[in-house]
Amino acid sequence: MSDQLTCPLCAQSVAMTLIPHLRSEHKIEPEVFRARFPEQALCSAEFASFLKEQNVRRQDGVLHYQLDVAGCPMTARYGVDHPLIPEPDPTFVWTEPARDVAEAVEHNERVFLYGPSGTGKSALVREIAAMVKRPVRRVSLNGETSVADFIGHWAVNGNKETVFVKGILPQAMLEGYILQMDEVDAMQPEVGFILQQILEPHGHLLLTDTGEDITPHADFRLVATANTLGFGSDSGLYASGTHVLNFSWLDRWDVVVNIDYLPAGREVELLHARHPSVKKDLLKCIVKAAGDLRRAQANEELTTVLTTRRLLALCARLERGNEFPQALQVCVLNKVPPEDRKVIGETFEHHVGPLGQKLTP
Repeated sequence: MSDQLTCPLCAQSVAMTLIPHLRSEHKIEPEVFRARFPEQALCSAEFASFLKEQNVRRQDGVLHYQLDVAGCPMTARYGVDHPLIPEPDPTFVWTEPARDVAEAVEHNERVFLYGPSGTGKSALVREIAAMVKRPVRRVSLNGETSVADFIGHWAVNGNKETVFVKGILPQAMLEGYILQMDEVDAMQPEVGFILQQILEPHGHLLLTDTGEDITPHADFRLVATANTLGFGSDSGLYASGTHVLNFSWLDRWDVVVNIDYLPAGREVELLHARHPSVKKDLLKCIVKAAGDLRRAQANEELTTVLTTRRLLALCARLERGNEFPQALQVCVLNKVPPEDRKVIGETFEHHVGPLGQKLTP
């Protein structure tokens, strides 16, 4: 069966669908063409089958289609341009928890991601958004973000009029962004209480300064990330600056997903994809050392943990030709307490050995 169609207006052969040809060459919309040529197919049988399988449709002037993201069918948008849509990362490593996050974004479930620092929680949200072409507004609720920043404040404009300037939350709700709130376990309690009304099913936001009731856009999504689950820091790594969160507030999140460090093989894949000139044998040794050190920290033998972020920084130095001992010193050892340096240095020396020359703790 052919995927070629013949335009009855100019006899030109066109692949799969006549619609772009009609619009560009004849300035005719499909509806007008159908009225003139009711028997003429606008697309081939193969293309029609593809449109049906991928659930392709036009909504508000934007082409929507179905896309598999981490094993979850999601609605993606074609040809959308927006400064807040992230660029896709071809080196991103998809893991099993990503499916739960993708499903939450697709079905407008409020999703709370927690896990150790540097495990890619924020990167996962951005990568899902990049795949389906959704804008993301990212804000850190690290205690410095005030209620005025989050909700809005009164200001004097250029005409010397006092006006209310909407903050981060109402802007995202009105414009249909994914609002990614990082470090929610360190946010001001007042901000948390404001969020409670949004976390309700079909929750609205009442701006008490103006009396305006903000109805969320259909595309608005709410995502939170944190190092702890809100019950305090069991490991002691995140005790400073983090708070125990209100159970009622935590209970309002539809989905909670734990994001941990990548399995060793996948972490090697990530490091190699980002820094391909670093020998894979060396990367395997680096990841083995990191695994041992993470287990040591879990057993309270270390006070700090070696994150994937630190490994990426280390590999970046190695790729630029730095000697391993110096790269390890500035990217890892100088960031940890003195009591951890000897253990970390010896662990890398044990695993890396001659590949990295002699290490100095």
